Amino acid sequence: MKQAMGYLRQSTTKQQSLAAQKQTIKALAEKHNIQHITFYSDKQSGRTDKRNGYQQITELIQQGQCDVLCCYRLNRLHRNLKNALKLMKLCQKYHVHILSVHDGYFDMDKAFDRLKLNIFISLAELESDNIGEQVKNGIKEKAKQGKLITTHAPFGYTYRNGTFTINQDEAPTVKAIFHYYLQGYGYKKIAQYLEEDTKLINRKPYQVRNIIMNPNYCGRVNNKYGTFDNMFPSIISKAMYKNAQAIRIKKQLHCIPSENQLKQKIKCPCCGSNLTNMTIKKTNHSLRYYVCPKNMNASRFICDFKGINAENLEKQVLESCQKFFRDQQLYSKIKHAIEKQLKKQKMHNTNNTLTHEKLIEKLAQGTIDVETFREQSQSINLQHKPIQAISDIRIKASLQKVIQKNFTLNMLHPYIDEIRITKNKTLVGIYFKNEPLNIVNQTSQSLNV
Repeated sequence: MKQAMGYLRQSTTKQQSLAAQKQTIKALAEKHNIQHITFYSDKQSGRTDKRNGYQQITELIQQGQCDVLCCYRLNRLHRNLKNALKLMKLCQKYHVHILSVHDGYFDMDKAFDRLKLNIFISLAELESDNIGEQVKNGIKEKAKQGKLITTHAPFGYTYRNGTFTINQDEAPTVKAIFHYYLQGYGYKKIAQYLEEDTKLINRKPYQVRNIIMNPNYCGRVNNKYGTFDNMFPSIISKAMYKNAQAIRIKKQLHCIPSENQLKQKIKCPCCGSNLTNMTIKKTNHSLRYYVCPKNMNASRFICDFKGINAENLEKQVLESCQKFFRDQQLYSKIKHAIEKQLKKQKMHNTNNTLTHEKLIEKLAQGTIDVETFREQSQSINLQHKPIQAISDIRIKASLQKVIQKNFTLNMLHPYIDEIRITKNKTLVGIYFKNEPLNIVNQTSQSLNV
């Protein structure tokens, strides 16, 4: 008995339902003496092969568990010619025939049937391209008219029957957010006020920011084709929205890039998140901190670790790195490398002496003239300049000078992979990229150079 699989796909509600496709396939299969069909289905575009139901079918074909693949139309299998050709080759390899309600029966062992199938699938791709082009043109036309290209209603609105109406439960929260922002409050402080007012709906700091930036609340739609007013029922006035944007832009202009170079490298000792930046501006100076991102994204502290002073931590990190690289092991390794080079130089000098002796012998035998002897002797001397021995004191003094001047956080931070601190804000770990060694309090550890 033939093993048959049926594939059902629907990407829009306007297309034949999965149940209707299934019923039609069953009726046709009976005419071809196919009694049992195992069905698989997807509800997504046919231009991709990343579909669960489709991938299950291809796996079963490769396992030899399918003789006939049934579908409602060939474009249900694929709308992409490249992926469709892969399926055709797969079916041909495993001798799987294809039965389509609207397109017919295809014996993949016959060249003419494969040709017909190729033509049908090419037409399906062309149809898909035409549909896609029509959709794009429709979106462009809507955008030119200032219409919103979505049915998703922003907070404060409800979408119903093709129009957006003001949500009377959410609108007061939108008004309150703009009111507080114009008074000079930040996103997090506004979120806290919303929590305290039982008549308003809670919003997180990032949601407050999104509301302030959205022009829909004053009835406006902005897109690449222009600005269109009175497209939405307004919750706030245009003047209020304009003033809010002026404040936001002013804050951005005065925003100085953070000096916190260890951002995303420090692990939160409580929740394990990577600490982020926070700067508190004072009259004559600013205070920098590394804080838990969970507390930054919420109106209240939800992680027990609030933050650590950036300058204090950076100082500890730099001192730990300097201490580690000043380790006596480093001096001994450099000294060993110099002694090794001196030994090589000594051996080379011995070889040079032998080479000079050979040149003198050749000159005496008359195999080379005086000019050639002079040139080759100079060449030997120029190629290798002798290396002088360096004392431990000189090595230490040179390294101390380099570490003191050049070992800065600006130079080190790109190589630091992770920093760990305790809940008491004590530095306990510094790990460099691709190095498992924790260099904190590891002055006795050796370093590969």
